[in-house]
Amino acid sequence: MPIFFKNYLRQVALCVVAALALAGCAGNGGDLSPAGSTATTVTIVSHYGRGIGIPEAYLDGGYVGSVGGWGQGGGNCCVSLRSTGNQPMMVTVKWKTYRSNVDEERWHEETVPVHFAENKVGSLAVHFLPGHKVEVWSSAKYYPSSTVYPGPKYPYKPAPEYAPLADEKPNPTKVK
Repeated sequence: MPIFFKNYLRQVALCVVAALALAGCAGNGGDLSPAGSTATTVTIVSHYGRGIGIPEAYLDGGYVGSVGGWGQGGGNCCVSLRSTGNQPMMVTVKWKTYRSNVDEERWHEETVPVHFAENKVGSLAVHFLPGHKVEVWSSAKYYPSSTVYPGPKYPYKPAPEYAPLADEKPNPTKVK
């Protein structure tokens, strides 16, 4: 078989895999999303500052990526959100923080409501806020970096230094 034909077949196979993945994120339920749930994409945004990172983050047990201490990071297609009727939609976020300048890592977990910018499920953004707090926002219209995004204000550069909590190791003092 000629090499160009093998490459063509490989490209066709990759396109089919990509199309199937996108179909799962379309939010139509279908065979890829369990009954009573909606599939969507998720991104993570850190508001911590310099000197800390999030090497692992999970939403309802599914890995959603990693991010440095300031700005937008990894995301995942797709997550499946379960419908809860008229009840608030709650999700559990679990994440690990790592501070390399003091060699400190910690796990955090919080169950929080999903805040909806519109009356439908859109892309999710998980915001990691100072004090190891978390908020989850859904918007079909706006990205976290938009000036009209309804969730936490996007953390544009320059990033501040991470401010450790009382039970964390202090930042090293800078030698002048």
